[in-house]
Amino acid sequence: MKYVVLAVLALFMCTQIGWSYQPSQEYLSVAVEPGQTVWQLASVAAGDDMDVRQVVNEILEDNGLTGTSDIRPGQILRLPIAPGRAEEVRTALAGQVVDQ
Repeated sequence: MKYVVLAVLALFMCTQIGWSYQPSQEYLSVAVEPGQTVWQLASVAAGDDMDVRQVVNEILEDNGLTGTSDIRPGQILRLPIAPGRAEEVRTALAGQVVDQ
C-alpha cells in the first residue's frame, strides 16, 4: 500500500510539473499569399526563440492540415507566435494579418 501511495504522489508531482511549464502562447490569423509555404510562415512566426519544425507541426495541427503543401492562396491560417513577438510578426506579414 505504501508503494501505491508513493507512486500516486510521484505521478501527481510529474503532471503538475508538466502543467506548470506552459509558456504563454500568442496566435495570429493570416491570409496565405500565392507561393507562400507553411515553412515560410513558420519561420516568421518562430523567430529565434522557437524551433521552426515545432511551429510547422503546430500550424498543421491547429489548422487541420495533413501536410505542408495543403494550403492555398487566401486561406486563413492560425499561427502560433513566440511570446512577445506579435508586433514584429504583424509587421513582417503586413497586409496578411486578419483582424481578430
